[in-house]
Amino acid sequence: MRTHSIVTMLLLVVSSGYPFQTNHAATGPGNITKLQQTALSVLTQKCNVCHRTNNPGKVFTADNMESLAPKIYKQVFVKRRMPKGRDIKLTVEEEQQLRDWLDTVARHE
Repeated sequence: MRTHSIVTMLLLVVSSGYPFQTNHAATGPGNITKLQQTALSVLTQKCNVCHRTNNPGKVFTADNMESLAPKIYKQVFVKRRMPKGRDIKLTVEEEQQLRDWLDTVARHE
């Protein structure tokens, strides 16, 4: 009887359209994950601002961010060279968002 109740409840939840994709694997525009979108937002706001003018060959996009992940990790977290300058700093939250994304990239290598 109890199994029947659980199955019935699951069927009701599924048929209600409850969004089960609420984790980091959920995809957004352009088929990138929400975690990638968040990391790309940080890269766009805190890195691409300077890269566009000072290093246009290394502007971060959804297409190249994963291949550049090892370099991002090294420059931001190991050498602490990026972002440069006094005006642009990563918040604790932004650092964590990048770390979370970098962790998923490292697991897929």
